[in-house]
Amino acid sequence: MRNIASLRARLAQPAIGLWRNSKGAAAVEFAFVAPLLLLMLLATVEIGRAVNIDRHFTMATATAGDLVAREEYLGDTDTEATTNLESMMKSIAHIMQPYDSSDLKLAIFSVRASTTDADDTRVEWVYSHNGKAAPAKCDAYALPDGLIGPGGSTIVVESSYLFKPLFGDYVPGVTGNMTWTDKSLHSPRNSCVDYVKGDNCLMKCP
Repeated sequence: MRNIASLRARLAQPAIGLWRNSKGAAAVEFAFVAPLLLLMLLATVEIGRAVNIDRHFTMATATAGDLVAREEYLGDTDTEATTNLESMMKSIAHIMQPYDSSDLKLAIFSVRASTTDADDTRVEWVYSHNGKAAPAKCDAYALPDGLIGPGGSTIVVESSYLFKPLFGDYVPGVTGNMTWTDKSLHSPRNSCVDYVKGDNCLMKCP
């Protein structure tokens, strides 16, 4: 009996040693945790990138309106006014760096109120950058109540940006490209911003 018990003890020792052996446990645990850690890393990079691009996008929208609102008129002729606006857009493209400025679209236009009715507000002139949809000249355009009085005007910038995620196929909740939109309103430094010199802030709509 003693020999049998001794034999059983000797046979059980390898099994006990194998049970107690923890070599490789860390590798197995890492294999389970690694995908989650990688997913968290990708999400952090994607969110940080989105926040930074949105900051550039918002700044570009506001700066475009501010640059136009500083002017008394945009050019001596329609062609010169358009050329000057295109030059401003080159400055706006620098604000978007290092991100792709070709995905930024802007519509810049002046909205003026009737001299007799502050609620009768119409588009005075329009400029579109990168094909941004914009209201037509003389279209009615609603402004916040009390923003301008009779005969007053404001510069409106409507913008959009096509955000393209880097890891959209791997981060849950991110489904392909997204179009962001923004809008800013700016009071002209002068009484208005004429598209062409000599317009004299006169509404030329019927």
